[in-house]
Amino acid sequence: MKRLLPAITLTAVLALAGCTGGGSSDSADSGQDSGSQPAAEETQAAKQLDEAALTNIIETTDFDDKTFKPVDTGAVTGGEAAKALEQAEFEPAECKDLAMAGLNAAQTSGATTVAGVASDNSMGLGFSSFPDEQATTEQFSTFGQMAETCGDVTMTMQGMEMQMTVETFDAAVPGADESLGINMSMGGGGQQMPSTDTVYARTGNTLVSAANMAPGGDQEDAVKLAETAVEPVKNAG
Repeated sequence: MKRLLPAITLTAVLALAGCTGGGSSDSADSGQDSGSQPAAEETQAAKQLDEAALTNIIETTDFDDKTFKPVDTGAVTGGEAAKALEQAEFEPAECKDLAMAGLNAAQTSGATTVAGVASDNSMGLGFSSFPDEQATTEQFSTFGQMAETCGDVTMTMQGMEMQMTVETFDAAVPGADESLGINMSMGGGGQQMPSTDTVYARTGNTLVSAANMAPGGDQEDAVKLAETAVEPVKNAG
């Protein structure tokens, strides 16, 4: 189990940082392109939420008798798991570029990023609020690219070969402009990790990720957690 620990950490990193994804279950592109652009331009600057606002959402979230506490996102993007990801070998090779781009997106785009975990460590929340809606939409689109290209990935990390599988599932989140769900499973060294169900939702120029990391967890719980998180994001914007 000790040798598989980096993979367990990596799965949590990918889920919270929003590095994997699938097809959108609710596309709003056509509506935004026809007639709504002036209103969007007026609200772009106001919609980027700061760290205090996002942290407050995490600290006040109560879902299924679970409370949430913030975690150090610097540890996510610069910690041992991120370093292991950078040093890992991927097949297909382009999956590594997509994963690293997702992990570093907040730093390179000026986004405000906050993450949190449930009191029983069974679920996670992540928020990235970008300076404008275009940057947010572009980041959201990389989720679909990752799922399309990297449905089945072989990774060699710290001398250990692991298999990662990504599948999409329906995840319509009320109140979100776009949403998607992905199921990610990983195993190696004769051991199989519990799969993780993560729902990604875009509301304006803020991305929300809600991950259910509990063994045998329900995809619908991830959808409901995302809905719970989207509402205060919209209210704060």
